[in-house]
Amino acid sequence: MIAFTQNIEEVIIENFLNAQKSITIVVAWFTNSDIIASLIRAKNYSNIDIKILVDDNHINEKYFLKKHQDNLDEAGIEIKKQTIKNFNHNKFSIIDGKKIITGSYNYSKKANKNLESIIIFEDADIASYYKRLFNYLTIEDYIDENIELLFENTDFANKIISTYYPFKSLLFKKILNKIQLGECFTHDNGFYNQISYDPGLIFNPKYTLHKELVKTLGRQKNNEFTLELIDSPLTQEFSLPIDKEFIKSYIVTTLSDFNHSTLVEMASFNNSEIDYEEFAEDYDKLELAVKTYYTRKFEKTFNKTKLKSILDKGIDVIIEDYIWVNNFKPFLNDKIVLEIYKTVGNIV
Repeated sequence: MIAFTQNIEEVIIENFLNAQKSITIVVAWFTNSDIIASLIRAKNYSNIDIKILVDDNHINEKYFLKKHQDNLDEAGIEIKKQTIKNFNHNKFSIIDGKKIITGSYNYSKKANKNLESIIIFEDADIASYYKRLFNYLTIEDYIDENIELLFENTDFANKIISTYYPFKSLLFKKILNKIQLGECFTHDNGFYNQISYDPGLIFNPKYTLHKELVKTLGRQKNNEFTLELIDSPLTQEFSLPIDKEFIKSYIVTTLSDFNHSTLVEMASFNNSEIDYEEFAEDYDKLELAVKTYYTRKFEKTFNKTKLKSILDKGIDVIIEDYIWVNNFKPFLNDKIVLEIYKTVGNIV
């Protein structure tokens, strides 16, 4: 992997002119005439496959499409239309299905005056991931291979979508009766209060869309306890939304408090016999152990086969939230989420 902070335009052009088979580009703004000219030269010289996707905004309309589309069309370079309505702020290029250029740099002359950076690296698996992202942005009704896993395992899909998806009100109302609420509570394990949890809406900032849950939390906060409230699954022990840092902190604090009380008891309450420096070191080791236990250091995003093998072994989607961020979130939208929930139950 190589990083560049200077002469970025020249670096990009050089890599484009050295392409052997294909170039796929996704950028928010593309107004740099020199980079565009390099693509036309590359196409004319070796007839490689070149596809470009830019965000649908007035800058690109005026300075990319109106100014350059005729020349690009004549050269045989394909300009794709985005099928997703969201603002496309991606900035990446895929070269020959194995090399990636990505970073903060937009393909504009103005970007040459900014503090920008790019990285260039070769990894066929990551290049495939970016190509799938390109397909998601440009192909109508595209279902990514990782999203196929959610259709195949709707229980898991319900949990991870309920936990993380940024629901809009209209979609939420349609699937409310199928949303996984989740759990997070403490219980006595015979030694100390242990925390247990299960994924669901209580970890999602969009829990506020669940009116009955919010109503219950309000009554609970105001100490309006009734038998109905006490028995309600909507009653929560902790403030919402709950996050993984709270859970990790609770585990570390609880275990260290237990270890400290045990240490005191072993010293027969004689503080002079307690090695607090050693205890502090043990606390640090404990915190590191918990973090290590709850962290799998994957360096790459996954294709369907690899991701399925990980999910089959079981994974804590709260602590290991990169599973959502890297592998599901980029390929989901309201339409696909609704289709998934139609397989969960009767939704119209």
